[in-house]
Amino acid sequence: MIYIHWPFCKSKCTYCNFNKYIDPNPDHKRMKNSLISEIKHYVQKYDMKGRIIHSVYFGGGTPSLALPSTFEEILNTIANEFTLPSNAEITMEGNPTSTETRKLQNFHSIGINRLSLGLQSLDDIELKRLGRDHTSKEAINAVKESIEIFGENVTFDLIFGREGQTVDDWRIELKNALEIASNHISLYELTIKRGTPLYKDFIKGKFKKPSPDKLADLYDITLEITKKYGFQQYEVSNFQRNEKYSKHNYGYWSGLDYLGIGPGAHGRLTVPSKEARFRTIRRLYPEEWMKQCEETGEGIAKYEQMSSADVRNELVLFGLRTRIGIPRTRFRKYSLDQELEKYLNMEQVNKFIEDGFLVWENNYTKYDKEWVLNDFREEIQNGVLRPTEKGLAVIDEIVPRILY
Repeated sequence: MIYIHWPFCKSKCTYCNFNKYIDPNPDHKRMKNSLISEIKHYVQKYDMKGRIIHSVYFGGGTPSLALPSTFEEILNTIANEFTLPSNAEITMEGNPTSTETRKLQNFHSIGINRLSLGLQSLDDIELKRLGRDHTSKEAINAVKESIEIFGENVTFDLIFGREGQTVDDWRIELKNALEIASNHISLYELTIKRGTPLYKDFIKGKFKKPSPDKLADLYDITLEITKKYGFQQYEVSNFQRNEKYSKHNYGYWSGLDYLGIGPGAHGRLTVPSKEARFRTIRRLYPEEWMKQCEETGEGIAKYEQMSSADVRNELVLFGLRTRIGIPRTRFRKYSLDQELEKYLNMEQVNKFIEDGFLVWENNYTKYDKEWVLNDFREEIQNGVLRPTEKGLAVIDEIVPRILY
C-alpha cells in the first residue's frame, strides 16, 4: 500500500488537526517532483522494485486541489517502479464544492478509481460550525455526480456527536445520507483534538460535547439504521455493503506494510533482511520537506525500529477494531512466529468471551457469518479472535485489559 499526502487546503476546519496548510498557490511542479523523488528513493533504499501494490491513497489536505497531471505522473512512476495490478484500489479524497467536482472526470481518466468525499454533515448550520466551505446541497450533488463517474466506488464521511445533536436529528440526517450513498460510508464520532479551534472553544466552555450516554445512543442508532440499509460494519467507523470495503483502510487496520509519501506522512515497513519492522515519519512542513527531497531524495524526519512488543500490541489494537479481528496466521507472520494465545492475558480474554464481547473462532470453515468478507476466508482458516458487535463498541476499553 502507498499513502501520498497532499497537504494544501483552501481553509482549515475547526476540528481538524491533520498536517495541512492554507496555500492558494502551491508550487505544483516542486511538489510533484518531490513526491516522485521519494517514491523512487524508497524503491532503491529498501529494494522494493516490482513489489505488488494493491492500493494507492491520495490523502490530505485536499488532494482534489492538485492538478490531475500531477497525480498522473505519480501513478505512472508507481506503475514503473512497482507492480500495480489492474484491480488495484486507487483512492483520492475530495471536498464536495462545485469547483472541485468539475475536475473529477479528469482525475478518473488518469487512473483514480475510487473517491472519498468529506461531507461531514448534511446540515448547513453544522457545516458552518465545522468550518466546511460547502453547502448541504453541494454535498448531495457531489455524491450524485461522483457516482455517475466512479460508479460504486464512492464513499463519504459524516460526523456525529456534535453539540446539541439529538438522536432524532442524527436519525434523519443519516437516513438522508444513506439514501444517496453508494456501497461504503464512514461515520465518525466527533473528537476534540488539542490545538484545533474546536479545542480552544471547548476549553473556554463555548463548545459542549454530548454526554457519554448520549454518544452511546447516537452510536446505537448508527448501527440500527446502517443495518436497515444493508450496510455491514467492518471497522469501528467504516461500513460497507456488497463487499465494497476499502482495501486501503482494511489493510491499515490489518497491520499491512504501507509507504508514507509526502509532508508529515507516516509509514510502516517490514524489512525481512533485518527481521524487523520500522516506522517512518516525513518532515511536516512542505517547504522543509521539499528542500530535503531535493537534497537527499527523501524528506525523512524519523526512522525507527519498532520493538517486538510495539509490533504485537499494534496488531492487537488495530486488528480488534475490525469485525474480522486478529487471525492467528497474521499475528504469527508479523510478530516473528509469536503465538497469539501466548501473548495475550487469556484469563481476561476468556472473561470477555464469557460476557459476549469477544469470540474465539477455531478452525473456522463456515462462511455464513455476517462479519466474514470473502477476500479474507483463507486467512481465518486457522482461527481468529474477533470482537462481537457490542465488543466493538467498547474495544478501546477491552484492549488494555487483554495485553500484559
